[in-house]
Amino acid sequence: MNCRDKPELRERLAAEYALGTLRGRARARLERWMREDPLLLKEIRVWEARLAPMAEAVSPVAPPQRLWRQIEQRLERPAKKPFSLWKALGLMATGAVAALLVVAVLLPPERAGIPGSYVAVLSDPKTNHPVMVATAERADKVLRVNVLDPAIHVSGRSLELWALPRGGKPRSLGVVSDRERGVLKLVAAADQALGDVPALAISLEPRGGSPTGQPTGPVLYTGPCVKYW
Repeated sequence: MNCRDKPELRERLAAEYALGTLRGRARARLERWMREDPLLLKEIRVWEARLAPMAEAVSPVAPPQRLWRQIEQRLERPAKKPFSLWKALGLMATGAVAALLVVAVLLPPERAGIPGSYVAVLSDPKTNHPVMVATAERADKVLRVNVLDPAIHVSGRSLELWALPRGGKPRSLGVVSDRERGVLKLVAAADQALGDVPALAISLEPRGGSPTGQPTGPVLYTGPCVKYW
């Protein structure tokens, strides 16, 4: 497979590489192409810049000692079926972003039957389990929020949704409703409110939202915000 003359495939592979979901031989093959193709390398760097705020928004967590012990034990034991094991792990890890990449990169808007929109899928960074989808058409002044997992709500606390603009501080998009579906008002049309936003995040806040205008609690969920047109 050669991606040099296939722009859609190049962008999909660049996005998966930047997200860390391109694994094994496919990742090694793309790294070889990167050394030979400056344009491909540039596309990957663009995606890395888009997704950088996701890492900045997540507080570092020290891994528990039991995890290190498990890693050491696995390194000492020869794996009987390494390929099937890593394939299964890769499928689990890519589950949360696969749907987003298919919608945002592979399918043109006319095939999906929806107008140009901003689409974000927020997931638990520890499990890659998707918990929320947020969408807005380009001229919309509201963000439609669909909670996929009601268990994310915490009694007596609020979940606040944040836009993570490039090179700027998080901007609050509002408190997420306790209902499965909700609508958050944007300060302007989506093209102005989300045009410079490569990622969204959800933090846990006091009831009613952050008292400071910036996240005060832990960042629980993050996800890329993709321009779909």
